[in-house]
Amino acid sequence: MNKKLQTLRFVLILLIICSAASASYLGFKLWQEIQIERYIASPSSSEDVPDDPRAHFAKAADFEKQEKHELALDQLTIALGDAPKELMTLAYYNRGNINLRTALEMTQADARQLPLIELAKQDFRSALAINPDMWDARYNLEVALRAVPEDPDVNPDFEKNIISSQRSIESKAFKVDLP
Repeated sequence: MNKKLQTLRFVLILLIICSAASASYLGFKLWQEIQIERYIASPSSSEDVPDDPRAHFAKAADFEKQEKHELALDQLTIALGDAPKELMTLAYYNRGNINLRTALEMTQADARQLPLIELAKQDFRSALAINPDMWDARYNLEVALRAVPEDPDVNPDFEKNIISSQRSIESKAFKVDLP
C-alpha cells in the first residue's frame, strides 16, 4: 500500500508541475495576443511592429491612410510571409489596389505606369488563385486589363512572344526553344 501511495504522490506532483507549466505557457501566449490586439487597435502609436501577419497588415493600412504607399507595400509583402489564407488573399488584393491606384493617377507618358499595372494584375491573379470567389479582385483585375489590355492588336506595348528561327532549333520530332 505504501508503494501505491508513493506512486500516486509522484503522479500528483508531476500533474501539478505540468499544469503549472501549461498555465504559464498559455498565460504568456495570452499576453502576446493581447499585445498584438492592442497594437492592431492603434498601429500608429508604436514604431515596432510585432512579428505577426495581422500586425503587419494593420501597419500597412495605417501607412496607406498616411499615403505612404511604398511603406504599405513593404508591410503587405512582409505579411504575406506566413499569413493564413484569408489574410494572404486580402494582402494580395490590397497590394494590387495600391499599385493600380498609383498607376491610374499617373499620366500616359509616365514610364512607371505600365509596370505598376502589370504588378497589380499579378497581385489580383494571385488573390484569385487563392480565393476564386473574390469578386472585388475580379472586378479590379478587369479594370487593370481595360487600362492595359493583353491583346497585341489593341495595345502595341504588349508584345507577343514570337519564336524566331534564330532562337530555336528543330529536331526530328519536336522543336526546342533556346533562351
